Amino acid sequence: MRRFREHLRLKVIALTLAILVLGFGILVIVNIRRSTQALVADNRETARLLTATIQRSIENGMLQGRPDIIRRLIQDLKTELKDVRVIDVYRRNGVEAFSDLTTLMEVAKTEALDLDVMDRIKKMDHAPGKTINDPMFNRAVETLTPQENYAPVGNARELTLFRPLENRKPCQECHGSDHKVRGVVRVSLGLEKLDAELAAARNREVAVAGLTILGVAVALMLFLGRMVLRPIALVAAAARRIGGGDFSARVPTHSRDEIGELGGAINDMAARLETVHADLEKRNVELAGALDSLKESMRKVELLEQVKGELIKFVPEAVTKLLEKNPDARELEKREADVSVIFLDVEGYTRLSEQLPTQRLNRMIQDYFSSFLEIIRAHHGDVNETAGDGLMVIFQSDVGPARHAENAAATAFELLAKVTSLNQEFVGIYPAVQIHVGINSGAALVGATKIDAAGAGRWTFTASGPTTNLAARIAGLTKGGEVMIGPETAARIRDRFVLEDAGEHRLKNVSEPVHVFRLVPPGVYMKVERTNT
Repeated sequence: MRRFREHLRLKVIALTLAILVLGFGILVIVNIRRSTQALVADNRETARLLTATIQRSIENGMLQGRPDIIRRLIQDLKTELKDVRVIDVYRRNGVEAFSDLTTLMEVAKTEALDLDVMDRIKKMDHAPGKTINDPMFNRAVETLTPQENYAPVGNARELTLFRPLENRKPCQECHGSDHKVRGVVRVSLGLEKLDAELAAARNREVAVAGLTILGVAVALMLFLGRMVLRPIALVAAAARRIGGGDFSARVPTHSRDEIGELGGAINDMAARLETVHADLEKRNVELAGALDSLKESMRKVELLEQVKGELIKFVPEAVTKLLEKNPDARELEKREADVSVIFLDVEGYTRLSEQLPTQRLNRMIQDYFSSFLEIIRAHHGDVNETAGDGLMVIFQSDVGPARHAENAAATAFELLAKVTSLNQEFVGIYPAVQIHVGINSGAALVGATKIDAAGAGRWTFTASGPTTNLAARIAGLTKGGEVMIGPETAARIRDRFVLEDAGEHRLKNVSEPVHVFRLVPPGVYMKVERTNT
């Protein structure tokens, strides 16, 4: 099967044979059918002539009043004609004729028959055969027309003919005139000879068709092999060489037909490919040099990306975004914006500075504050500055003022939890610490500023104004582990967090009392709820 799919020659042979077999098969079938019809028609005509001859002989014998001659004629025909199976004569009532004296008695009532005729008829008297009951017999009696029928008998076929014996005027003197048919002649012929002729004709047609198909197929294959398949094979071989990289391959073309045009197109393509390949080789050399330069540039870019990844940990996110937009600006979009500010410091820092060496105290603050950076960045906060034990964080949001206030509150809770976790982790290394957290929201002057120094510069991200100052004062009201928030922050997050009213407080450098709220952690709120329940 695979060989059949891969070889065009086999496909062409199969298609050719299929077309020839189909075409000649239809032609053979048509010829056999016509031959069969012609032979059957000839056979029927012969049977009709034979039956007509027998009919005339019987009618002549009846007119001469010699039924004995008719009886002997029928017996002789049955013996001499091998194809004749049955020759019978039936009266119109279906009873076999010339077998009893019924007709003789009827005629004798009306006519005076010759005594010699009566003696001959009486000698033929014998028991009649079976009464015939055939639709074609009845139709012959009723319509006075001959009837024919092909019918299978065992493994063979028979042609049966029914010929009515008309009650003519000369016969009416003896048989009367009250009926048109005196009887019916039935002749059955075997068709073995016809079947043999049909089989022989069919075999001749099949043999002739087979030889014709074979001859045409051989001639067509020789023609296709020389004029089509071989040139296509040469084209395929050249195409394989070109596909393998041998652009010098060419197809020999000796004709101007479609295959010759295909070969010429393959040759033109190979020539163009050869030229293009030579150009590509030159460009490949150039590209190799460019690629080496690009790889070197990529290595530098990767190094810069690594440096950027490390530096971004120490540069506020807002500053990074501003620098990406305009890296050469000295002051980037310094404007008034709505922010939330966290002020955080370590409780008892003065006491700790007296207990711990300076280097160890700085290491402890660094370890704690470094752990805070990931939490702050996760909630989109920017560390503004650190001063000793203090940390200032600014939150902004493009979604709305409530969002950055919620981010600040969530950051505060996570920072408290982180301190508890670090206290357990640093047992025996550092003393346990607590932090104060104050949050306030509102308008502030926010921006990034580049401070130039000798030979270098430094970017800072600042937020200034009453909102920032109030956050620092609120942080001073808290005890270790508490989060206090200003009234504006409380208004923005009261639908998302549990607040405890801490009353009004007078704060340093603030003219009016400030209403402060304590932010209740979720775990504490649930415990209070269960206790009250």
